[in-house]
Amino acid sequence: MNPKQMTFPDPTDTEAAFYAAFRRLDIGQMEDVWLDSAKASCVHPGGGLLLGIDAVLASWGEIFRDSQPPQVEYRLIQTSTDAVLAVHTVEEIVSSGSGERRARVLASNVYRLVDGSWRMLAHHASLPLVEPHARKHQKPLH
Repeated sequence: MNPKQMTFPDPTDTEAAFYAAFRRLDIGQMEDVWLDSAKASCVHPGGGLLLGIDAVLASWGEIFRDSQPPQVEYRLIQTSTDAVLAVHTVEEIVSSGSGERRARVLASNVYRLVDGSWRMLAHHASLPLVEPHARKHQKPLH
């Protein structure tokens, strides 16, 4: 299917397709999700700003190359939507294909309504969160 023939009537539909593409390591489906724009942007955990659809998709292609499909779960924490723009804050739980490594990440996903379909405009993911230790006499970091 031509990427721009796929329609997403709601930002949550776009988000579900984004995480499905991530789980499947499917660059074609990932391309379907993104807005074809020089203004598209992505920040992977610990990475720099990728600006423009070509840079964004190249980064996902590099992540997907020679990888085992990860386990990816997400939970919508907060949303703000108007007529043409939606911002979602999500918690992502990403585990390696073997399940040996697991990271909890906070991400902001921004969607824009274009020609009747919601497309991802930006994805910004935090560094993996540090899990608190259950020590009784641990001093605070600051």
